Amino acid sequence: MRATAQWAARRAGRPPAALYRDALALKQPWGRARALVAGLGECGTRQDVEVLLPFLEHPSPRVRAQAVRAVRRLDGPLTQIAGMLADPAPVVVRAVKQALRNEPHAVPTARLWTLLAADSPPHVRLGAYDQLRDKDTWTRLHVDLHLLATRDPELSNRAHADLTAWTRHGAATAYRTPSKEMALRLGQLIDTAEALIGAQQAHQLRWILDIN
Repeated sequence: MRATAQWAARRAGRPPAALYRDALALKQPWGRARALVAGLGECGTRQDVEVLLPFLEHPSPRVRAQAVRAVRRLDGPLTQIAGMLADPAPVVVRAVKQALRNEPHAVPTARLWTLLAADSPPHVRLGAYDQLRDKDTWTRLHVDLHLLATRDPELSNRAHADLTAWTRHGAATAYRTPSKEMALRLGQLIDTAEALIGAQQAHQLRWILDIN
C-alpha cells in the first residue's frame, strides 16, 4: 500500500519523502507514526536519519521497532541502535538483532556478557547470546559452554545444539588456535560441561582446541 501511495505521489510531482518528513514534523498520532516512520525509511536519504532518531524513544514499542529498521536502512548510527538491545519490548530487541546482523562488533563484548546475566529479561538474554555467538569462533564456544549449565532451558538447549553443530561442521574452518588464556578458560568449561555433553564430545573439543 505504501509503495502504491509513493508511486502516486511521484506521479503527482510530490516527493514522498518530503510528505513523510513533513507529517512526522507535525507529531502525528500513534496510529500514523509507525507507517510514517516506515515510509521515510523506505524512500528517505541519509539526511533523514536525524528526523527518525527521536522515534527510537517513542512510547510505542512497535514505533520504536520500526524506527530501528528505518534508521538502519538509511545507514544511521549503529551505536544508538545497539544501545537498544536491552529494550523492555521483545519486538524492539528482535528488530535490533536484525539490524545488527553481520555487525558483530557493534556492541562491546563486556556489555553483552552483562546483558546475558540471569537477572535480565529472557528476550534480552537471547539477544545478547546471539550477538556473542556472532563475535568470533572462540567467543561462540565460550558462551555455548557457559550456558550449558545455566537454569535457562531455552538458552541451554540452543547452546548445546550450536556447540554440536560447530563440532560437526564448523570446526574444520577454525584455522587459528585460541589464545592461551582463552584455551585455559575453554578447557575449564569443557571439564564442567562434560557430564552434560558426554565424554566423546568433550574429548573431541579438547582435540580440536589442542587441549591436553
